[in-house]
Amino acid sequence: MKTVSAAKHIVQGNTCLLNSIEQPVATAAGYVLSAAVYSKVSVPGFPQSSMDGYALRVQDSGALLPVQDELPAGSSRQLQLKAEQAIRVFTGGPVPEGADTVVQKEWVTLTASGIRIQEPERVEAGANIRMPGADIQAGDQVIPEGTLVHPYLVSYLAGVGATTVAVYRRPVVSLVITGNELVQPGNPLEYGQVYESNSFGLTAALQQAGVDQVQQWRAKDELAATEQAIAAALKGADVLLLTGGVSVGEYDYVVQACLNQGVELLFHGVKQRPGKPLFFGRKGQQLVFGLPGNPASVLSCYQQYVLPALHQMTGRKMPAPQMAKLLHAYEKKGVLTVFLKGYYENGMVTVLPAQASFQLSAFTTANCWIELDETISFFAASQQVPVHLF
Repeated sequence: MKTVSAAKHIVQGNTCLLNSIEQPVATAAGYVLSAAVYSKVSVPGFPQSSMDGYALRVQDSGALLPVQDELPAGSSRQLQLKAEQAIRVFTGGPVPEGADTVVQKEWVTLTASGIRIQEPERVEAGANIRMPGADIQAGDQVIPEGTLVHPYLVSYLAGVGATTVAVYRRPVVSLVITGNELVQPGNPLEYGQVYESNSFGLTAALQQAGVDQVQQWRAKDELAATEQAIAAALKGADVLLLTGGVSVGEYDYVVQACLNQGVELLFHGVKQRPGKPLFFGRKGQQLVFGLPGNPASVLSCYQQYVLPALHQMTGRKMPAPQMAKLLHAYEKKGVLTVFLKGYYENGMVTVLPAQASFQLSAFTTANCWIELDETISFFAASQQVPVHLF
């Protein structure tokens, strides 16, 4: 049986980056760049006004200046400013050749004969003019490889002329839900049956992690049925998640079915609660996680093992756990790493009730998993512990 740290190390060591694809910039948010981005243009690409106002020469700022013309934003005309005249310009629009300053309109008095600067001594050369390439030069690297694209970067990418970017693709994940006792919500329950919730929780968690291709199968607690579902689920998948049937009971067939389908066993069993019978294996580059059946165990194992693997596959970095002080003392039993449903706020964390692996009611309040070290049994109030935020 592996320790938590050893199990995580094995998962990390067997997880590879997925291949690179070209993604349209408009839909690139949430992906990680697999190659650096270089600007196709200089920004700005021309002398650009940063104000609505008048372009002129500083040496003419004390005179009454006739308005020669105007250059609105988007104009492609290239005007030459005449001596002792001004051209009206607008924010984001071009500045005419010959002008060395832009005076904002609030500093100007407009008359029938032209404009007069109210305080000409305040006019400075270069004021309110963005010079070509002041922000970016054509050919500059603007975003390095490994950057997670967020919505603001999408705007930046479009602004430098990118139409597509190279990113690590998102994984295809298959779910196999096992269990004779499971019934889909909306159907009546017979005695001994329970509503199946793992597929719902895992699908939602996967979507939150950016996985948009989730395939689902269900299997009875029979070896042949489990093998058949695994064989189908592995086709085209990068990751296979199974729930239930992973322990050593008479009706637990997941591990044997995986082995029969050519999955290499890398570990089975972790010194933790919940999720002690966790299974991890690999078939080629495909990762296979056998998660316990109880919902809290499924979600805890997903957070600790599956989510980091998904991030690693797509070039993302897993956030480090926060350190928090326990609000109350807590004593645990056994030499196991324990993950508890908790509520974290302002550097303090509370252990919530309903900690059994079948209990989900704590999730109405919980926003983290509290990790308690396997070698420590008593944790005092105000003791620092790691917390993994949802």
